[in-house]
Amino acid sequence: MKIFKSQVKLLALTLLPTFFLLSCENDTTDIGANLIPDKLEGNKTFVDLVAYNISNNDTIRADYNTLGSGLIGIYEDNTFGKSKASFNIQVRLSTADEIKGTIQQVDSVVLSLNPAFNSSSYKEKKIILNPGSTSGVDTIKYVKKYTLASYLGKAGNSMEVNVNRINTFLESTSSKFYSNKTVDVGDKLGNALLGDSLTSISVKTSDGKVISEPTAAGYRIKLDPDYFYQYFFSKKGSADISDNSRFIQYFKGIKIQPVDENSKFMFNFPVSKMTLIAYYRYKDQSSDNFTPATYSFTMNSAYNSMVGEYNFYNRNTASSQFKQQMQNPNKQLGESILFLQGMGGPSIHLKLDDSQLEAIKDSVQNHNWAITGAKLKFYLTENVQSKPDYIYGYNYTQKKFLPDLTFYSGLAGYFFNPKYDFETNPQYYTLNVTKQIKDIVEKNKPNDEILVEMGNFITRSNNSNEYLGYSKTTRAYEPFRLTFYGNKNSGDKKLRLEILYTKN
Repeated sequence: MKIFKSQVKLLALTLLPTFFLLSCENDTTDIGANLIPDKLEGNKTFVDLVAYNISNNDTIRADYNTLGSGLIGIYEDNTFGKSKASFNIQVRLSTADEIKGTIQQVDSVVLSLNPAFNSSSYKEKKIILNPGSTSGVDTIKYVKKYTLASYLGKAGNSMEVNVNRINTFLESTSSKFYSNKTVDVGDKLGNALLGDSLTSISVKTSDGKVISEPTAAGYRIKLDPDYFYQYFFSKKGSADISDNSRFIQYFKGIKIQPVDENSKFMFNFPVSKMTLIAYYRYKDQSSDNFTPATYSFTMNSAYNSMVGEYNFYNRNTASSQFKQQMQNPNKQLGESILFLQGMGGPSIHLKLDDSQLEAIKDSVQNHNWAITGAKLKFYLTENVQSKPDYIYGYNYTQKKFLPDLTFYSGLAGYFFNPKYDFETNPQYYTLNVTKQIKDIVEKNKPNDEILVEMGNFITRSNNSNEYLGYSKTTRAYEPFRLTFYGNKNSGDKKLRLEILYTKN
């Protein structure tokens, strides 16, 4: 990466309608060198903008078509107030298992959630299961605890959750549900205390023989086996569990919800990795011995309808500034502080200054400027412990992607919305908008409004540049909340457009 620095200058654009400062303290990277290979020098200038919040009424579509992950937890601070997230999902019959035998005994039922974790960050505990074995070989249980990769809360926080049967029919995966929907709670099925680490268990002998492979690191919530015997296994052969169309009317699904209103912990988890497995034994009337078996309910098919249920408590404990800006944003002058939140919380609307862009356009067309880069830097007002990996933006006027998302995708080191650098912790997020600005000043494209939101765009696969659409994002299940410096500030952290250019 090439970085160029020189003395700061003040250049008066006497023939242009707008005056602004040009700094020759340059931050040109190999992006500019690739766009204009012959130019190894650059300058920096800025364009003002107006930025304010859009409240979104604390509501977002949260159903099968928008929830790649479930979100659970409660979190409260003095800025955004309290937020609560619960997750509801249909439970469907197994596609591979059947209830075996005429007599069953249910030993355990386990609901597993598998959030992302840091595979290199773990603590291991060894437990000797049969010390003093005559063979001299011990059986050892290995318990590894991995740190969650992403969550809202302080290290060491935990949260009690309940799992309940629900009484609200969740219809189908084509149904539209919003996060303010109320799902009626039925019988309690189980309870667990979830913390900021995930457990994986394996068993080996002291001479290295594998007894059981490591289990997937995750939360395992034990549900009531007697309840599942009474309301499922004992009903073998009944119409209620004869097929899915009847079963989802009989057993409508489950809700996972936080219990303690004072807990400060929130996390998301991929629905595709959810499992609900009953471990049981069975036999026939004529048999004396039970045989072990499992029944895996279907939790992540193309037919499991779901609802993310969010409560913002009317923002009762949010700051006065937050409430004022949600109710009456300054759309003419912008704001000094900007709020950004997932789960249907506020977004950031911004519009670049037309007259200053016209000045840039004049310099490009008549004064031999060549734009090599353009970016928006969103500086955090405080160093919060829990930060998201990404924020994103799109063309709000035309409801489409900004061109930088894909136009420079083959250019090494160029990303429209680069992942936050947690190692250096620069205290700002970046949106690179080079192509967007070049289109405005070089091709007379319109200066469209931009909407900035929490999360990232979704692709068809983790390594694909095939995006599903500008509205297909992770925002609906992002727990995070950030505050940025707005455009009504002085100094380096003011929100504005930064342009890098060369001049012949």
